[in-house]
Amino acid sequence: MKKIVIGCNVIRKEIEKYYDNSSDFEFDWLEDHLHNIPETLHKKVQSAIDKHFDADVIYLLYGHCGQALCGIQTRQCPIILPKVEDCIDILLCHNPHVNDMRRTSYFISQGWLWGNENLGYEYDRIKEKYGEKRALRVVKTMYRNYHYLMYVNTGIEEDRVRHDCSTIAERLGLQLQETSGDIHLVLNMLNGIMDDRYLMILPEGYISEEMFRK
Repeated sequence: MKKIVIGCNVIRKEIEKYYDNSSDFEFDWLEDHLHNIPETLHKKVQSAIDKHFDADVIYLLYGHCGQALCGIQTRQCPIILPKVEDCIDILLCHNPHVNDMRRTSYFISQGWLWGNENLGYEYDRIKEKYGEKRALRVVKTMYRNYHYLMYVNTGIEEDRVRHDCSTIAERLGLQLQETSGDIHLVLNMLNGIMDDRYLMILPEGYISEEMFRK
């Protein structure tokens, strides 16, 4: 049975911690910055699905993602994905306060820090073009509605992660906080558990907005 996993690079290291030497799945990782433009993410996910025409089942390590997954079509095999809004819900699936935290916190994780489109790179690009003072004003304005930079610790952290987070928090004028996260929601899905936390779209079907709201 050919099982394909299509996922975002943001949680790649967490997954590889458990499945690095596994032959049970074939992984197809997509760039993390695709979330910035939902239409682009939609096209990339659909293209990845279409590419794996010989799969028996496809798992998506994505959620609603700002409607990016809405309209995604299955082909010859079913698609299974978590019934969540985004990667934050995946990593904090056991945290009952996540919705309240969203109102005041900008979330980052080690996987996000490894990405090519994180705040460090964003700040450096603005700084190179406009200078340090203007770069600081721009990024602080962009994130002025947040109070906290919330670091999600998933157990794969590098030694310098807190230094990097402190630097980012200072640039944004935010207070650094930390919470624990995990990928158990995804691990259960890949281990065959199927309940109301997940969506299964049968062959020749499509993902709709209503599926995430039921």
